[in-house]
Amino acid sequence: MRKIMLVFPGQGSQYVGMMKDILSESYEALEIVKEAEEITGKPLRYIMENGPKEKLNDTRFTQLAIFIHSYVVFKLVSEQYHINFHAVAGHSLGELTALCAVDVYDFKTGIFIVNKRAELMSMAKNGGMTAVIGLEKEQINEVLKDYMGELVIANYNEPKQIVISGSLWALEKAEKKLKEKGARKVIRLNVSGAFHSKFMFDAQREFAEFLKNFHFNDPHVPVIPNIEAKGVYFGERLKEDLIKQLTGPVKWVDTINYAASTMHIDTFIEMGPKRVLSGLIKRIRRDVNVLNVDTWEDIESLKLP
Repeated sequence: MRKIMLVFPGQGSQYVGMMKDILSESYEALEIVKEAEEITGKPLRYIMENGPKEKLNDTRFTQLAIFIHSYVVFKLVSEQYHINFHAVAGHSLGELTALCAVDVYDFKTGIFIVNKRAELMSMAKNGGMTAVIGLEKEQINEVLKDYMGELVIANYNEPKQIVISGSLWALEKAEKKLKEKGARKVIRLNVSGAFHSKFMFDAQREFAEFLKNFHFNDPHVPVIPNIEAKGVYFGERLKEDLIKQLTGPVKWVDTINYAASTMHIDTFIEMGPKRVLSGLIKRIRRDVNVLNVDTWEDIESLKLP
């Protein structure tokens, strides 16, 4: 019997036209989007379907769009296939979708939480993030130690794809050194702040205060949070991890390796826009099955190995 884990994408997976085909086929999906629009007062369907790209890439809309898309896909797939899954995880924002999928909170609560997180993160200015491809973490840390805590590793996406985060002046200098050290690509990301770093302390403090308004249920299957990269079974601890995540790293490599080696997961299903996590997982572990569900066609044609 297959051991299945559901994974949910984070920022960077959005695209203009997302969910358009699903919304044309599913009344249930339309109702879910409508509920999110009523709660937030934001024209989410229009922005997801039509953009413009700059608006969709604004984290205040990006996070909601990806959360809704991923949740809708999960809901429709669950109703159609009744998948027996054994664990969940999400990449950064995707962790909030994962928590919703295992009933730590309901969809309405999830929208309130994601909307607040997005608003707080959008206020973090004067920082940025850069993807570094082709260097090991030790080589990157060798460069970062020269910047007195101004730069940190924010995402361990795969063994040779790492994202650094911090002040703009330090990023600019470090990018040149990383290229000199042999990085295959050094790509400045289109984000408004230095996410998963000390520059998110103010947002983290306000987010922690906001989350006091919500009770987190224990999940019905284990969640592997970004900050711990091991199975967690208690709702209040998952709340703490969600808060810590704003200033801590996304340990995606460790998450996937823990799931495969310790929990014996052999099949990962990515729920949500694009195939970003599917690609990362394939590069982390070649001994597992990976599927993704993004479009209406994907939902209709899903075949478990």
